[in-house]
Amino acid sequence: MEQERDNEYTITREYHCPTDRSKVTHTIVFKKATCTRVDDIILHFHCNRDSKCVKCQQNYL
Repeated sequence: MEQERDNEYTITREYHCPTDRSKVTHTIVFKKATCTRVDDIILHFHCNRDSKCVKCQQNYL
């Protein structure tokens, strides 16, 4: 699922937690890069199981 606002967009994806393989939902808000050679910037990451988990967030960097 994707939503778009000016230079930001939100992606929601189902994922399996690397810690215990449980099913989780990630919601990531990106800011579009001004150049195609640069990756989009993560403004906000949220995991419905543990929003402080860094392992999952690293998958989107």
